[in-house]
Order: sequence, then structure tokens, then C-alpha cells
Amino acid sequence: MEQDNKGYNVLYVDDEVNNLNSFRAALRRNYNVFTALSGEEGIDILTKNDIHVVVTDQRMPNMTGVQFLQHIPGEQDNIRIILTGFSDMESIIEAINTGKVYRYITKPWDKDELKITIDNAIETVMLRRNNRKLILELQENNAHLEEKVKERTLEIENQKLLVETAKTKSDSLLLNILPAEIAEELKLFGRSYTRKHQQVSVLFADIKDFTSITEQITPEKLVTQLDEVFRAFDNIVEKYDIEKIKTIGDAYMCACGLPRVNRDNAINTVKAALDMQEFMRGFALSSRIQNLPVFDMRIGIHTGPVIAGVVGNRKFVYDIWGDTVNLAAQMEQRGEPGKINISGCTYELVKDMFPCSYRGKISAKNRGEVDMYFVDIKL
Repeated sequence: MEQDNKGYNVLYVDDEVNNLNSFRAALRRNYNVFTALSGEEGIDILTKNDIHVVVTDQRMPNMTGVQFLQHIPGEQDNIRIILTGFSDMESIIEAINTGKVYRYITKPWDKDELKITIDNAIETVMLRRNNRKLILELQENNAHLEEKVKERTLEIENQKLLVETAKTKSDSLLLNILPAEIAEELKLFGRSYTRKHQQVSVLFADIKDFTSITEQITPEKLVTQLDEVFRAFDNIVEKYDIEKIKTIGDAYMCACGLPRVNRDNAINTVKAALDMQEFMRGFALSSRIQNLPVFDMRIGIHTGPVIAGVVGNRKFVYDIWGDTVNLAAQMEQRGEPGKINISGCTYELVKDMFPCSYRGKISAKNRGEVDMYFVDIKL
């Protein structure tokens, strides 16, 4: 299901009315969209509204996009994105390096790419705001506890409050690492029962030559780059009702069709894979501009039966097993950077929706010869 961000405010500044109208028409169902024809008008809107994300064109008379962002008051807590042509890259890079710009998008912008970028920006700014709010609340609570520690009755009440808060956080954490149905089962029965699902589409995504990339970049920047990619993937799989299983180093694994049956699991998984490769193309362009190593992503998909369940008693892990998982991993390993490699089983379920190119067969353990196809990607 598509993420609903209607409660968030996005400001778009551009001196061309047609661009403002196109932006509003494309995104007004997803956000509260404010528009301005100049930097001065944009500043006025910012002073009167709580804007979460600011998007501005670079080339405008009187005040460029970078200059406009520099004039935003320092107390404003929002994410800033700039639209630019390649001729303006030097000033954009300077703005990125000084922390004035979260991301740039080249014109003409693509609606889906722009929405993914804005969704990531909203997640970032809300996490930042929530962290600041949480720190303030913790400071206030600590001061309150210090004042009340002398009274035994209130101390007991505070202990109850802490237990309830811990339970709420525990429940929230459980939902972050397990599907809702599995988390509820654990809370009710203390364990989760293993299930066999007859048709699940498993996706593996992996970065080519990741080991060599780790030698070209600082650990901090490497983790930051991976985090941005995997956050974007998390948003994409949520959009298509896909369950994230885990990440292993530079590999991302997810599955559609569990714990709830989803008859469109193969179609949804291919759609997600297309969105992932689209994001990676934009991410690669940004990396090149910043002289960072480029992540080339291989994606493989196979559809079939799996066993699913929870392992561990301290750090719960929801995982899946079976030949389907192994064959999906082989689809990724036999794929190519920037492409989506699917098995014949998946192809039969999606061939009426997506054009594909036959690649030949591979020998798979317990399966004999297996057909492979590339999903044709429109560039």
C-alpha cells in the first residue's frame, strides 16, 4: 500500500507557473503542497507555515535556488532539495558540501523518483525532530524524577510508568523486526509457529564488487551510503506489501506473499525491483558528482514455496528457508549490474505484465535445468 504523507508540508519554489502547476498536480494527493514564484515569496511562506521539505529550482531571477536556501532562517528545521540542470552542478556541489542541500534532482524531474526522494526526506526530518523531542522529554522526565524521588508513593508510581513505557517500546520494537501477525502470536503464546507458504516471490539485491568499494571509502561514508540505499528499499517494499526479511552486509532480501497470501506476489516483487533499479540509477549519478564509488546493484527473483518462522529467543529473527530461497539467490548471482534476473517460474506469472528477454538455462540443485529471463527496463 502506498505511503500516505498527506499530513506533511512541501514547498516548491519556481519562477515558471507551468512548473508549479505540474508539481502541484503530480504530488498534491501525497502532501500538502505550497508553491511560490520567487525566493522572497518562499521565505514568506516559510515564516507562516511549518514546512517539512523545501524544493526549489536553481535558475531564478533576482535570487537563485542556492541563494534562496541560504536565506532560510537558521531555526527552520526542514530538508532542502534543489532542481538543477547539469550546467549548474558546480554551485550545487558547493551547496551539498556546506550542508545547505540534502539532495539534488536533475531536470526534467521524474514523478516517481521525486516522490521517493521526498518520502526519504520526510522520514529524515521527522526522525530528526522526533529525536530532538525525545531528548527534551527525557531531560524533563529526569528532572521530574529527581524532584519526586524523596516521596515513596510517587516513586512507586514512576516505576509503574517506566514499566509501561518499556512495554510499549518493546511492543514497538517487536513490530519493527517482525510481521504484525507473527509479533502478536509471540505475545500471546510465547512462540511463533512455523508455516509453509505455497507461493512466495523472493528477491535478493546485491552490490557488485562491494569488497573493493570498501577499500575506496571511509567506514562512516560507506555506512551512510548503504543506509540511504536500504532506507529507500524499505520504503519501496512497504509500498508493494512486501516483507523485508533481512540485510546481510551489502545484500538486501525481501519476500512477497507472506505471512499473508498475496496472489500478485510476483507482479508486486518485479514492480519493486524496477523501482529499486530506478532509485539506484539516480543514486549513482549523485555518487559520481560527489566523487564517491558507484553502487551497481544486481537483483534476482524466484517464485515458489518456502518455510517461514521465527528463530532465536533473545534476538528474534523472522526468516525463510527452502529451495526457492536458494534459487532466488542464484538468480541474483547469475544476474548483471543494473538488471533484474528472474526465473522461469516467476516469468510465467509476470509475462503478461512486463516484457522480458530469455537468457538461457542454469543447472540448479534439486531442480534440474532452470530458465532465466531479464526484465526489460525502460531507460
